[in-house]
Amino acid sequence: MLHEHPAHRARQLRWVVPLLLLLLAAVTATLVVQYRVSGHDVETEFFRAHKTISNTSQLLWRGLWVGGGVLVLAVLGIGAWALRTTHRIVRPVHTLHRALVELTAGDLGVRVELHGDDEFREVADATNRLVEEFSATLAGVHSLVDRIAELAETVARDPHDEPSRTRLRLLAHELDEAVEFFRLAPKRTIRDGQD
Repeated sequence: MLHEHPAHRARQLRWVVPLLLLLLAAVTATLVVQYRVSGHDVETEFFRAHKTISNTSQLLWRGLWVGGGVLVLAVLGIGAWALRTTHRIVRPVHTLHRALVELTAGDLGVRVELHGDDEFREVADATNRLVEEFSATLAGVHSLVDRIAELAETVARDPHDEPSRTRLRLLAHELDEAVEFFRLAPKRTIRDGQD
């Protein structure tokens, strides 16, 4: 249930622990109020039914222990559910993060595979399509650079070879169009909540 990667495990716990503490405080406060109110009702009932104080006190303490046990089980159950839920969120985020780190390092052979049919799968598929597009464009650029280098050698040997010079200019133009795919400027930021 806890993520194996320390940074993501810490993030997971940062989400779950405050929720559990808040839940524990709320339920404890409810039990204390219930104990106080029921204690007042028992006192009133004591005088009517002539019960002993020790018997009534034992009943109250037993109810408090049972309520506390139920509270602990509820908190543990909700905690396990919260850890499982956050793990289902943290795991794909960690996988996408690892893939993006590899892509940043220049490894265009990376692909993301996520199981499930949710938004994370959509992001993984979009990332894979992006990498495929980048890979194809980069392969085209490499091919153009090789052809340009070949023609540049031909033109260097014979500067008056007009057909080679024309082909070189056309390849340079084709390379420029291929690189245009990346749209280097202007910088745009897409923010969360802006559609």
